Amino acid sequence: MKYVYGPVPSRRLGSSLGIDPIPSKTCNFQCIYCQLGKTTNFTNERRDFYLKEEIYKEMEEAIKQNKEKFDYITFVGSGEPTLYKSLGKLILKAKEFSSKPICVITNGTLLYSPEVRKELASADVVLPSLDAGDEKLFIKINRPHPSIEYDKMIQGYIDFRKEYNGKFWIEVMLMKGINDSKEELVKIKNQLDLIKPDRIDINVPIRPPTESWVQIPDINVNPILNAVFGEYNNINFPEQGIFSVFSSNFEMELKILLERHPMRQEQIFETFSSKKFNEQDLLLELNTLASQNKIKKVIYNNQTFWKLIN
Repeated sequence: MKYVYGPVPSRRLGSSLGIDPIPSKTCNFQCIYCQLGKTTNFTNERRDFYLKEEIYKEMEEAIKQNKEKFDYITFVGSGEPTLYKSLGKLILKAKEFSSKPICVITNGTLLYSPEVRKELASADVVLPSLDAGDEKLFIKINRPHPSIEYDKMIQGYIDFRKEYNGKFWIEVMLMKGINDSKEELVKIKNQLDLIKPDRIDINVPIRPPTESWVQIPDINVNPILNAVFGEYNNINFPEQGIFSVFSSNFEMELKILLERHPMRQEQIFETFSSKKFNEQDLLLELNTLASQNKIKKVIYNNQTFWKLIN
């Protein structure tokens, strides 16, 4: 399938059926920690990149095939999903096909738009991110499109929270020496106090980031987090479980998975063992694809990952 993938294991949502209406790396951010690599289509213009009818068809088919195999339907682009102009229609159509809750994972930049807020109102969970407590650090970390203003974005969060009746969880990505000091964390918390999300998720870059100098914070940040945030949800651990694959075509199925994020080598072994591959054969396949410059091996945080070559 082109637009639907999974079900895949999620750290927050159990098992998730993913809907991706955005061409790879189409985004209004160029985050230093992005697991998908550099943004190739840097835009803040909303449009329908694909025919919504094609996405409807795949959603209906995937939901029928995996009826009891997922907990959430999740809209999460290979970039920023709210850039898809008919996102609201996709959400409503997914609700026609399934009674499972709908989640949208977004960077939150377009919540200032009344149109976007109205479209997301139909979702059961909205998960935006907030990595900086002021504009200077926002530009350093997220490298936003020039048309995006920090204060306007924050006001969008506040307005959405007031209007929205679903679950509103905000994720903070922590990085060593960048936003993990008490000073920067207090600034972030001050903004979150204005927004009033239902939950704060603290994350770290557990997969290889775009910029190699981005690192996971030291463990001594934990007492600072406790002092500044009080209650928060720690999600800096790998997801558990295997990813769904539907054929024995290893290269095709692996590419579909790696388009969403790099995978740990043992995760690949676990996933494809269900298709009767053994580890030795899988390693041979991985090395062959690497020799063809289709994928590459990356060592990050003492773990072996495989990712697509952009």
